Amino acid sequence: MKIISVHGDIDKVENLLQGQITSDINLLANENFQLSSICNQKGEVMAGFVIHKSKNYKIIIDEALVDTFIDELSPFAKFFGVTFSVENSFVHGHITPDTIDKAFFSSDIFSLSLSLEKEICVNNHALSKNDWIVANRLALNFDLSIDDVGKYRPLEINYDKSRVAFDKGCFRGQEIIARMKYLGVDRRKFVTIVSPEAIKENKTFKVIGETLKYKDFYIFCSSIKRDFLDEFSSNNPNAVII
Repeated sequence: MKIISVHGDIDKVENLLQGQITSDINLLANENFQLSSICNQKGEVMAGFVIHKSKNYKIIIDEALVDTFIDELSPFAKFFGVTFSVENSFVHGHITPDTIDKAFFSSDIFSLSLSLEKEICVNNHALSKNDWIVANRLALNFDLSIDDVGKYRPLEINYDKSRVAFDKGCFRGQEIIARMKYLGVDRRKFVTIVSPEAIKENKTFKVIGETLKYKDFYIFCSSIKRDFLDEFSSNNPNAVII
């Protein structure tokens, strides 16, 4: 992960971001983190990330998506006098069994949070990259990769529930996304599937992103037809659908 600092007059920075990102930064408390994304005019997700608010705004994003984020926002940023730079700091992910105020995800089982550090901290509880990816998938938080840019709309990858504020006003792609949300027929459900065996993709469900092999399990995200859920469970009794 990389950290992009957003520079400029704070009011202009907020106006720029509020008109481009899918989340509502008015709901972001100081020193907290918020899941968000940017879309193109067709409502297709171009990048997913986490926003941190402190003295200025920082974007925590996959290293491969840094250029995409900056290229997408730069044409608009120049009208606000806003610039971007990539920091040399480090991103630490934390998985904890209790609720944390600054967590960007919390459930009855675990919380996911971030911290921004000047140095890499390694201890006996250090996570692997796969640990972090698995935890996010179990939280139904799909991490967009460079291969996924422009392939999905928010409703297809659960971003409509975790990263889109439908009542905040306009952002790029908002009209199409809102039309799909309120006027479309939602025949599919975004899920994470955990299975001890590999499951072949077919017309009733499609794999989204990369299938991850973790310990003795295959873990992948899927857009599955709602009326096929019971049949899928019957055909794959050892698989768990989240």
